[in-house]
Amino acid sequence: MKLYLCEKPSQAKDIAPHIGARIRGDGVMTGDGVAVTWAIGHLVELAKPEHYNAALTSWDINLLPVVPEAWHLELLPVVPEAWHLEVKAATKTQYKVIVALLKNATEVVIATDADREGEVIARELMQLAGYRGKVSRLWLSAMDEASIKKALGRLLPDAKTLPLYFSGLGRARADWLAGMNMTMALTKAFGQGGKGGVLHCGRVQTPVLALIVRRERAIRNFVTVTHYGLKARFLMQGVDLPLTWEPDAAIVDQAGLVIQRESAEKARTRVEKKRGSVTEVETTPEQELAPLLYSLGELQKEASRRFGMKAQAVLTIAQSLYETHKATTYPRTDCQYLPSSMLAEAGLVLNQVATSNPGLSAHCQTAIIAANTQGFKNRVFNDKQITAHHAIIPTMNPNVKLSAMSADEARIYDMVCRRYVALFLGAHRFDKTVVHVECGGEKFRTSGKAVTSPGWKVLYPASKDSSAGKPGKSSDEDHESESINLPVLSVGNDAINLSCEVVTKATKPPKRYTEGTLIEAMESIDKEIDDPRMKQIMKNKEKAGIGTDATHSSIIENLFKRDYLQAQGKELVPSGRAIEFIELLEKIAPELADPVLTAQWEEQLTQIEHGELRLEQFEGNLAKWLKQLTSSIRDQKGSFTVGGSAGQGRSASQVKASGKAAAKPNDAANNDRPCPKCSKPLKLRTGARGAFWGCTGYPECKHTQPDNEGKPVQKSPEPEKPGHASVQEKVVKPKAKAGQKCPNCEKGELIGRVFKENNKAYVGCNQFPVCRFFAWPETSLSVK
Repeated sequence: MKLYLCEKPSQAKDIAPHIGARIRGDGVMTGDGVAVTWAIGHLVELAKPEHYNAALTSWDINLLPVVPEAWHLELLPVVPEAWHLEVKAATKTQYKVIVALLKNATEVVIATDADREGEVIARELMQLAGYRGKVSRLWLSAMDEASIKKALGRLLPDAKTLPLYFSGLGRARADWLAGMNMTMALTKAFGQGGKGGVLHCGRVQTPVLALIVRRERAIRNFVTVTHYGLKARFLMQGVDLPLTWEPDAAIVDQAGLVIQRESAEKARTRVEKKRGSVTEVETTPEQELAPLLYSLGELQKEASRRFGMKAQAVLTIAQSLYETHKATTYPRTDCQYLPSSMLAEAGLVLNQVATSNPGLSAHCQTAIIAANTQGFKNRVFNDKQITAHHAIIPTMNPNVKLSAMSADEARIYDMVCRRYVALFLGAHRFDKTVVHVECGGEKFRTSGKAVTSPGWKVLYPASKDSSAGKPGKSSDEDHESESINLPVLSVGNDAINLSCEVVTKATKPPKRYTEGTLIEAMESIDKEIDDPRMKQIMKNKEKAGIGTDATHSSIIENLFKRDYLQAQGKELVPSGRAIEFIELLEKIAPELADPVLTAQWEEQLTQIEHGELRLEQFEGNLAKWLKQLTSSIRDQKGSFTVGGSAGQGRSASQVKASGKAAAKPNDAANNDRPCPKCSKPLKLRTGARGAFWGCTGYPECKHTQPDNEGKPVQKSPEPEKPGHASVQEKVVKPKAKAGQKCPNCEKGELIGRVFKENNKAYVGCNQFPVCRFFAWPETSLSVK
C-alpha cells in the first residue's frame, strides 16, 4: 500500500481525488492500493522534564539543567533515542490510525506542509511506527488542482528533504532545552512564585521582549529638545507656495537643529516681505518599480500598518484563504519572488483574479496584454531568490468567490491580488523638480512631481504615496512639498516673501512598536548588533532576523498571554514585570536577551538544513552551554526577585531590611541628579547588593553609583574588574594570543575583543557561542 501522509484533514481531502482515494474511513481515505491519512499538526511532543528526572516536578534548581540521559553520561554525540516523544492526549485516536497504516505501508509519500516543521511532523510519526520502507516527498506550495497535479507528477526523492527534518529537530530541541531549563532556573532563582510568577524564557521570545523593553526605556528616558524653524510662503510666477527653510550650518547643532530662537528671529527679519530669487531649478525623470510580492511577514506588516490587524489574525486569514477558499497559495513563506516558470501561468492567474475580484477586472486585462508580450520581464520572476516556498499569490481556482469570504478575508485577498496585478502594469514614472530660492541671505527649498505614467499605482488611488505598495512607509509620512503643483520656473525668477514666522518645534521620542513594526525589527535585527562580523553574518543569512515568518505571530501572542505585553491601540507596551525581567537578564545573563545568540542558533539550523553541520554537534554544544549558564544562575539565586504581574521586584537585602521601604527598579528617574559621564538623569534601581543609582542611558552608558538613604554617592576607588564574563571568568583564566588555535574546541581561532563595560582587552574563540573559551591576552591588544 502506498500511503500519503498529510499534515491536516483539508490537505488529505484535496489530494485524495487525484490519487484515486475516494472511500472514506476512520481517519483515512482509501482507493486501489493507495491511502491518504492526516495528522492534526503535531500528534506527538517532547516529553516534559520530569520524564528524565521525576524529582523535577518541584522545579528543583539543583537538578538543572535537565537533558536527555545520554548527556548526563557525557555520551556525545547524542543519539536520537535519548529524546522521548509522548503522544498528545487530544489526538491519540488519530495517532493510532496513522501508526497502524504505517505498519502496513510499502511506500510513504510525505505530503505535509512544505517546510521543516512539516518534515518533522511526518518523519517523527514514521520513526515511532518503525517504518523503514520507501519514502518520497510531495512538495506543494498551493492547494489548487493545477498545483496538486503538477506536484504529483514530480515527487522528490527522500534524501532531498531529509536535512529539513534534522534542522526541524534541532529547532524543536533547542526550544525545549533553552525554554524548559532557563524558565525553571530563572523562576526558582529570581521569581516570587504564585500565579503569574513564572519567568518564561525562550530562545526567540526573550530577545524580542528585550527589543520592546529597550524601546520603552528609550521613550521614558527621552529628553525633548526645543528647536525653531521658519514657516514661509513665497509668490513665484503668480503662485503662492510654501517653502522649507534650510538654515545656515553656523546656527545649527550637530543634529542639524536651530536651538537658539534668536537665530531664527534674525533670519525671519532678513526674509519677511523681502524679494528673493530662484537660484536653481533641477528636473529629473524618476521611477518606482512595482513592489515585490507578499511573504507572510510583509503581509502581516502591511495589514498592521493599514488596518491595525494583529499578526496572528492575518496568519489565520491567510491560512483560511489557502486551505478553505483555495484562493491563495501557501501562506507560511518568507519569500517574495516566483520561479521564472510561473510567468507562463500569469495570464491564467490574471483571468481568475478578474473573475473573482471584479473591481480589478479592467486592470487585469491590461496586465494580461503585458504578461503575454514577448520579452516581458519583472524582477519578481527569479529562480535564484526562491527559498522553500514562493511568494503568496492568487491561485487559478475558478471557484473562488468573494461572497463566501468574511470582510477581513476579502480584504487580505484583495491585497494579495493587487500586489500580483501590479507586477504587469509597469513602473510608476514621474518628473521630480527641486527648486532652490535665496531671500535676504537665507536659503529655501521646495519640490514637486508631475506624473508621466501612473503604472502600478493606479491600483492604489486612495493613498497619496501608495504606501500599500511601499512597505515601511505610511501615507502620513509623505513630504508635503512633493504633492505641490509647481509652476514653470527658471533661474532668476522673482520669489517674493508673503509671510514668514518663527515656529517652535520639539524633538519626539522614538515610537512604540506595533505588531507590524516589531516584525520588521525582528527581520532586520542586524540593526541592533554592534559587532561588525556578527552584523555581516546576519545580513548574509538566507533569511535574516530572528524567528521566521511562520512563527512571528505566535511569539507576539505568547508575550501577551504571559503578561509581558499590553496593547494600547496599535502600540505594544511592556508590563512592569517584563521591564524588571529584562533588567535582571542584562545583569546576570545578558546573552539570553541578546539577538546575536538567537540568530546564531538559527544560522546553525540553516547549516544543518544544508548538510554543513551535524545535528549531534549542535545539541552537544548546546548542552555544554546550558550547564555553564545554569551554574551561574544557581550561584546568584535569591540575589534579586522579579514580581508577578504587578512587576514589583526587590533585592534580597531590601526584603530582609526592617523598617525600610524597598526601592523599586521602575521608580521615576531623578532629573536633578545627572549622570557624571553622559549627563542623562540617574535612576534609583535595585540589584544583588540592594539599592543603587544607574544611568537612564543604559545600555549605552553603564555608570552606577551607590545609594545612601535615597541619594547617590560617589563610589570608593575600586581595582579594575574584567567586565561581564561571569561563567567563563570562573572557569578559565589562562593567557593566550590572538591568532592561536582555540585550546578548547581545537577548531576555532582566537581573536582579540574588548569588554564593552570597561574596554578591557581579552581573546575569545571565533566560534562563539558554540565554543565559549576566553582568556586574557599575553600582550596588550589593539582591538578596533
